[in-house]
Amino acid sequence: MNVPFKVSCMSIAVASIFMANVALAADEKAGVIRTESGIDFTPGLNSGLKYDDNITSASASADELDSWVLTVTPALQAQMQDGNNVYTVEAGLEYGDYFSSSDDNYLDALLKAKSELEFNQSNRAQLEAFYVLGHEDRGSGVFEGTSGALQDEANTFDILSVGGFYEYGAMTTPARVRLNAKYSSKDYTNFETITQYRSYDDTTLGATFYYDTQAATSLFIELISLDTAYDEVDPTGNRDSTTNTARLGVEWTATAATEGSVKVGYQAKDFDNTDREDFSGLSWDAKVTWKPLTYSSFDFSTGRASKDPNGAGDFIRATSYGVTWNHEWSELFATFLGFNQVTDTYTGIDREDKTKAYQLGINYNVTRWLTLKSGVNINQVNSTDNQFAFDRNAYFIKAEMTL
Repeated sequence: MNVPFKVSCMSIAVASIFMANVALAADEKAGVIRTESGIDFTPGLNSGLKYDDNITSASASADELDSWVLTVTPALQAQMQDGNNVYTVEAGLEYGDYFSSSDDNYLDALLKAKSELEFNQSNRAQLEAFYVLGHEDRGSGVFEGTSGALQDEANTFDILSVGGFYEYGAMTTPARVRLNAKYSSKDYTNFETITQYRSYDDTTLGATFYYDTQAATSLFIELISLDTAYDEVDPTGNRDSTTNTARLGVEWTATAATEGSVKVGYQAKDFDNTDREDFSGLSWDAKVTWKPLTYSSFDFSTGRASKDPNGAGDFIRATSYGVTWNHEWSELFATFLGFNQVTDTYTGIDREDKTKAYQLGINYNVTRWLTLKSGVNINQVNSTDNQFAFDRNAYFIKAEMTL
């Protein structure tokens, strides 16, 4: 299942905040604590202050709450390399303190482990598991459209994911095959009279067949089968489903100015409940980076897929487009400017949402171990159902620190 859009973004944001520190371990400038046991430790700390003018995503007809928000995110990565194998464990916390609304305070956590294994030149595998204690802002996720009126605290959940892949074929030969599997579960942990109907398990099986050309380009066929089972039957009817996707794609690297991946195909979503409307149609995902200059790049993305709704409706057909411009003006200063649009078309109910998100920011590399970031995130959500339409803007400044 595609996690509902706002929940998915939240989970990615939590993970990204944790990894913003530890990802610097791959940078030669990052501070690493090397031990005699062969395990390298990379600690990091983020601290941010932002002003959010609509913390509960309230619609224009409701009272909007605003607040300054302080976030603190410590993280630690431990990594060990044994021959061609790499083992990594990452952990992080994020605490959010709302100055004007203590009901919205939160504490999230992430624990992640990954093994990258290479048995020989033709056989490799990767195993990954993570556990997240996360939250949804009041008025979002399961409670979208309520302006937070039904909540006296943020909605919380646990996510457990275990999966990996096995790949056969030498990187120097044209053909390779990758088999992958993943199990994940999402369990809500408060407001259970409402949220019990949104806890679910996902089981994913897939295969990808690659054919490499001599021009740093791979052609591939991707097959994915996703089985979604909800813990409790929704009052509107069973939501369990199977989603099958088949796509043709191409990915390329190491060209003079571009790299990326484009895949286009067919997706079919079948519900166990015959009263719900099934989906079949075109599905695509594309991400392309264009670097006209060594210090300037443009990231383009677009996609279409089905996903389950947070509330009413059978499923959502989500179509997205985005572009981001990153530019390094000097060794000290860099800027980013981004735009993303998502159109969510619902089936089973008469509703369509269009979300526009703008990002503008500047990074200042104060020292090797300290980077300051400031900017603004502007979100505009228009909907055919006015209770889901809102504007939300956040102005931020944060510090990212490593050893």
